[in-house]
Amino acid sequence: MSIEKQDKNESCGTPRILVVDDSATMRNFLTRVLEDDYSVVTASDGVECFVRYEETRPCVILLDLIMPRMDGFSVIDKIRNEIGDQEVIIIVLTGQDEQEIKARALNSGANDYLTKPFHVVELKARVGVAIRQVMLTRQLQTANARLQRAYDIIDDEVRLVARLQDKLLPTTVPVIDGLELKSLYRPSGRASGDYYDIFGLGDGVIRVIVADVSGHGPQAAFIMAIVRTLFKADGSAQSELGSTLQQINCHLQDLIGKDSYFVTLFAADIDFNKGVMRYLSAGHCPGLIMIDGKLEEPLYAMVPPFGFFPVDCSLAECRFSESLKLFLFTDGCYEWRMGADFFSLDPFVEIIEGLMKKDALCLDSIEDILEQNTGVRPVFDDDVTAMLIDWRSVGKS
Repeated sequence: MSIEKQDKNESCGTPRILVVDDSATMRNFLTRVLEDDYSVVTASDGVECFVRYEETRPCVILLDLIMPRMDGFSVIDKIRNEIGDQEVIIIVLTGQDEQEIKARALNSGANDYLTKPFHVVELKARVGVAIRQVMLTRQLQTANARLQRAYDIIDDEVRLVARLQDKLLPTTVPVIDGLELKSLYRPSGRASGDYYDIFGLGDGVIRVIVADVSGHGPQAAFIMAIVRTLFKADGSAQSELGSTLQQINCHLQDLIGKDSYFVTLFAADIDFNKGVMRYLSAGHCPGLIMIDGKLEEPLYAMVPPFGFFPVDCSLAECRFSESLKLFLFTDGCYEWRMGADFFSLDPFVEIIEGLMKKDALCLDSIEDILEQNTGVRPVFDDDVTAMLIDWRSVGKS
């Protein structure tokens, strides 16, 4: 019979006790005292003890210390150290009332002791306590096993969400003369609350979005998917960006208005033919921008994050002629530990702007870049997303 099956039967039936003593009189006495409440198995020495132990897997072992062939100390050592059973309760029976003997038994791995001769009431009480302890331990083990199975199911579902989520990210980008697009996407877990997208709205016009849903896991990923769907739908319909953002905020208010979730985003329509970028930042990290080779002030948030209350989605505008460089990112890029402190936005912006001016920003080696500038290699705890839009008028170097 398997151990697992024995444990199941024991949880529904009578707990097993193994009595190990070289005295037949003591074995018979303990059996008579305990057999009304427990299933009692006996062994005459340490060697026979392990035969009965393997057969029955008892809850409690009543163990004599002084026995032929293998004494009680050797039995304790083998059970605890060779077999590795820390669950069975071992109560040693000794005729020696010496503290040194008792201490040695307890230090070896025994749970309790009784000195011969002992009272029946005390024996039953000690055994009862031991049985309750074992049963409680096994109940906890069963609950933990069920909990682990539940976690495994959730983990599988999160993996599925992550695989589906990857399919929502852009696989193709618009082809425009002089335009180079680079992106970085590293979810912290298996499902991300970050989102970025870029798609064409017509000849020489693109729409770019970087968004960050608060929180992590499947719910954040679900909200991200809704944001993406709304952007795609309105983009396909050539809807005006301000109107699209207004609709997205209304939908998010209905969806998460009473929850603690919210969405920050930076969205822009860029017309390279006319040299115009119209944009909105809702509670998001500042966009870093260079226009015609000159570093401009960061594009800070204009309205609060989406999902709380109505906001004015009027777009801001900037113009360019020869070149445009725009770097968008989420807070995971700079919120990482530096010892006891956290890295922060201002030094991150300073590093990135310096690289933009030198045309040396490489998203694929972001950890190397940050390590070179801070002396600490970042370990990102949050989702990390970044996008670099780099355009030069054809014929300009």
